[in-house]
Amino acid sequence: MGGIAVLAAPTIDEAAQVSRSADRLIEPAGDLAVAFDIGEIDSFVVDAVNAAVDRVGGLAARSRSGSLGLRRMVRSGVTVHGPPAGYLIPITFVSVPKVAVAGVWGPDVSAVVDDQTVVMNQVTAELMGTQEGDQIELRAANGSTVRLTVGGIRPYDQIGWAELVFTTEVADRLGQHRDTRVVMWRFDDRAALDQALVDVGVTGRRDTRVGRSWDPPDPDSTLSTAHTKVALGEPWYRINSDGSLAMHPDWKAASLTGGRVLLDPDIPIRAECNVHIVGDLSAALAEVAAAGLEYEIEWNNANAYGGCYNPRYSRSSGFLSRHAYGMALDTNTVSNCAGCRPPAMHCDVVRIFRRHGFAWGGNFRQPDGMHFEWVGEPRDQIEFDSPYCPNIVNPLIESVPPLPIGRGVLVAGDTGVVHDHAHGT
Repeated sequence: MGGIAVLAAPTIDEAAQVSRSADRLIEPAGDLAVAFDIGEIDSFVVDAVNAAVDRVGGLAARSRSGSLGLRRMVRSGVTVHGPPAGYLIPITFVSVPKVAVAGVWGPDVSAVVDDQTVVMNQVTAELMGTQEGDQIELRAANGSTVRLTVGGIRPYDQIGWAELVFTTEVADRLGQHRDTRVVMWRFDDRAALDQALVDVGVTGRRDTRVGRSWDPPDPDSTLSTAHTKVALGEPWYRINSDGSLAMHPDWKAASLTGGRVLLDPDIPIRAECNVHIVGDLSAALAEVAAAGLEYEIEWNNANAYGGCYNPRYSRSSGFLSRHAYGMALDTNTVSNCAGCRPPAMHCDVVRIFRRHGFAWGGNFRQPDGMHFEWVGEPRDQIEFDSPYCPNIVNPLIESVPPLPIGRGVLVAGDTGVVHDHAHGT
């Protein structure tokens, strides 16, 4: 089967439980809050969240998020979109129990989601040419194929950055058994919920984060998979017999520099990177050098242990690593090991990279100070109380106040769960 490429230029184990009865799930979806850990959600967090929402009259449910491999999309028995034979397209999902779907996404989503159907976000549907009623074939964890029907296509912002929404029962069929977060809704008082989460010990816990749909955007948040595909093209990957990954040769030829290239003469990192990010990456390094900070970039380390391209999964999230896209640079890997607190990257270097369209891994859930990930837009003037290296916002620069993250909170942080070293090219 031939592949259909989208290589656009940049634009920008327990069943889940609902804490309160489902008879209140008929009102329109409102505010959401999400608690999540590194990897699987801790049982303490689940119990504590249930206690907190009970105090404020809300509801909560365990949720799962992750990445799957799409084998093909079928319409009337004919393949209308898919990767080359033997390869997969990454596609992200969020699942909750059926009784929670209306409260999280609204009754129009609940009406079309069941144990055979999914809802797809509009951005992904437009990329693949999906129509309601199409069938998608997904690779399950055991390597088998699960076929599901696209029962509805909904706006990207309504779905919340994930590409697919389905029930926990469907997640079980796909072998996605790990609960990764707890979603909270149907609370009337934001401040009361915040205080309840403090009182029960969720807020302030070392590896636990609480996100809210009304939170401002984080300058170090990463692109969703859907928007990464829009900007860099749809990647095709293969799972080898030993569990390693390989990207399709045609995708590599169209998307990568074809070997290590010199990114800057004064900071001589040589790396194989996605062709769409090389200009921004070189500009960031040139400004670092012009600012007299070239000694802060350990280019020998980057050439030996870091770099951009490495086809693999992220270590804990199960998502296709952003290094598989060649869209992230690792450098200073010894002084900024994954999880090192505080990260040791010079904050002026961090802010320069943000100005040139990169998020920094030092503020991921588990800090990864070596990691700069392309997002394709300046992030240096976003005011945000970052734990490390907050921006210095120029009050003379006029800017439109950014919108809150909304339902993106359902998957926010997924690509920043213990980011892996590149150890590549």
